Amino acid sequence: MARTTVSRSEESRELNSREQDYEYREPNLLEIPESVENRFLDQGLKLRWIRISTKNQDDYRNVGKRHAEGWEFVSIEEVPEMQHTSFVRDEGRYMGTVCRGDLALAKLPLRKAQARQAHYENASREMVDAVNAQLMNSSDSRMPIRNNSKTQVTRGRPAKFQD
Repeated sequence: MARTTVSRSEESRELNSREQDYEYREPNLLEIPESVENRFLDQGLKLRWIRISTKNQDDYRNVGKRHAEGWEFVSIEEVPEMQHTSFVRDEGRYMGTVCRGDLALAKLPLRKAQARQAHYENASREMVDAVNAQLMNSSDSRMPIRNNSKTQVTRGRPAKFQD
């Protein structure tokens, strides 16, 4: 029987490549499958989880506000691939909606979602500008205030911090 010899460097290289192939990611329970999001985007709809209860009490205020914005709950018939990772309310006010914990999946026309996003980004920008203007008004020539801050918005992957 022929014996194959493998050097230690080859073994460690193989071990390192196997370790790099597998990276553990914490499961995100709020993640909507990409195929589902893409299908709804093709229909001109945006998906989002909406809180429907807090401490086992219905959150009428939040649901009412989201309903007024135009959000509608998604039924399991619209997303059958999520039936294994979600549950469907079988009674009560939210009967038939796809839920995870105290959240329900909702949809909104894409144009409304974009207009809503632009509105809140503009409001946020105005608040930051107002704070900066107030800060500069209180600046003194003997001890000037300089604002060298930079804002960076990222979406998608969670932040990674150095160990």
